Amino acid sequence: MAEPGMETGRPDRRPILVVDFDGTVYRDDGPVRFYAEHAAGSLPNEWRGRFLDLFEAYLEHGMAAADRVADEAAAAVLRSSVDAWGAAAGLAALSGVGPAALDSAFLASRQYMLTAACRVTAVPALVEAFEKLRGRVRIVLATNSPAGGLAPLLARLGVTALFEEVVSGANKPEGLRRWIAASLADRPAGELFSLGDHYFNEIEPAMAVGACAGYIDRFGRADGPATLSAAVVEDILPGIFSWAGAHNS
Repeated sequence: MAEPGMETGRPDRRPILVVDFDGTVYRDDGPVRFYAEHAAGSLPNEWRGRFLDLFEAYLEHGMAAADRVADEAAAAVLRSSVDAWGAAAGLAALSGVGPAALDSAFLASRQYMLTAACRVTAVPALVEAFEKLRGRVRIVLATNSPAGGLAPLLARLGVTALFEEVVSGANKPEGLRRWIAASLADRPAGELFSLGDHYFNEIEPAMAVGACAGYIDRFGRADGPATLSAAVVEDILPGIFSWAGAHNS
């Protein structure tokens, strides 16, 4: 997609909004539940049930679920898990599920998201906001998910046209640090805003260089400072409009 200004040879000076995918563009728990269930599939019934019970407790209570767990190793996983995907992966590893099985579970969850059985939708308020911001702001999707299967998933969610660039396999946080540095090579840091629900992957890389960031802190972790923090993205969107207005001349 051609960017405004490129056809005239002028650089694109619009402010940059870089957006996470899982937990940000959509927040339904169906995909991560499927991931957890698939990862647990090879475990003995007793271990499988325990793993999934702990995972459901995390979805309901966040890291506070650890306070109800006698097993210190499991409690440590729950306390340290930044999001539901991390909780599922950590609990699976603790139960003896290997990296290859976790990778298989993730790819299976992405395939599941393409089926009618998976109820998943983009957050309506986010879609509406991005439609209003299009043209004024360069909106970029950055996700650690591999490119394979991502395009049809964005199409199913109806959000393909919202993003002028999609950075897949982003290798966050380090990959995002490099991407931000390159994007801000000749412009003020405040012209970039990072939006996501994983503090260390999406928020800290932006804050570290003086850029702006909106932290969707669903589980009340308060992992660090952000320009804006809220439990749901709806409460961050007004601040994004204010940021966009301040950086549009």
